[in-house]
Amino acid sequence: MPPQQYYEDGELKGFDIDLMKEIANNMGLKPEFKIYEYGGAHEALLNGEIDCLPSMTISPERKKDMDFSRAYIQTYVVVAVFENSPYQDLTDLNGKEIAVVTNTYTEEWAKRYLGSLNANINSYDSIQGLVSDVYSGNIDAVVTDQIQLDYYSKNSNFESRIISEKMTIEYWAIAVKKDNHNLQNEINDVLFELDENKALYELKK
Repeated sequence: MPPQQYYEDGELKGFDIDLMKEIANNMGLKPEFKIYEYGGAHEALLNGEIDCLPSMTISPERKKDMDFSRAYIQTYVVVAVFENSPYQDLTDLNGKEIAVVTNTYTEEWAKRYLGSLNANINSYDSIQGLVSDVYSGNIDAVVTDQIQLDYYSKNSNFESRIISEKMTIEYWAIAVKKDNHNLQNEINDVLFELDENKALYELKK
């Protein structure tokens, strides 16, 4: 999902792409990128179809099935509405339509923390489909992370307003297959080096 990965003029771009190229280069490898729907990427990692999956939120549930590199991005779960929306805080969302992207940490979060509001959680395969339904008026609020929200607010007409405080911190890392400690350690070594020489900071700009 943008800004982590996206196509521009037929070319795959984004922070994840730049990061994995940099890591592979430092390991003397040439990366091969495969595109999946979000949930499909999880299964591909577990089945051994791919070796690693970048920008995954670390969570206790996911640690049961996969291992993670050191975290390299910190963001927050946010609940956002249109700028001119009448909703002012989470209590206003009682019985309302909430949008999330399927198989994401924010979907898990929404089901866990907004269920008590009797809100209807609508899961989408992509952030693009989610935003489209927000425009059409079918959705009252969006649960996403700060990075995604900032990207779409900047690159589209999605004039949003956050109605929640920074709810939960998300730490993003590179997921590898469970017990693949060799790859995990190699990635960690490169991430440490990229952090030390400020290359990681430059990639995030």
